[in-house]
Amino acid sequence: MVDDAQKLVDLLKTIFDAKEMRRFDHPDGSIAHIELILDDSIIMISNSTKSYPANKTMLHMYVPDVFKTFDLAIKNGCEAIEKPINKGDDPDTRGSFYDCAENYWSVSTQNYIK
Repeated sequence: MVDDAQKLVDLLKTIFDAKEMRRFDHPDGSIAHIELILDDSIIMISNSTKSYPANKTMLHMYVPDVFKTFDLAIKNGCEAIEKPINKGDDPDTRGSFYDCAENYWSVSTQNYIK
């Protein structure tokens, strides 16, 4: 549940090339339920209402290019938390940001040791 679900949907389409799978709107045109495909994952988003207020979450997504995804997020108004970096023995390069609905996103690319 987020305020202005359409704004978040548009952002996710830009950052992750998300595709709409299913959508149902309220009579006023706001999003009652939308399912988005992000790579091999599906997420559901709804517009907040008086009965179901907005809430925040933390999501982690593996992406093909963490630097590209992070840059797209920042260029489209997301707030950087941590630039992509590889730490110690962790084989992943990770970055994180807040989206327009203040959700925390951790994005990473797996670095395979050969």
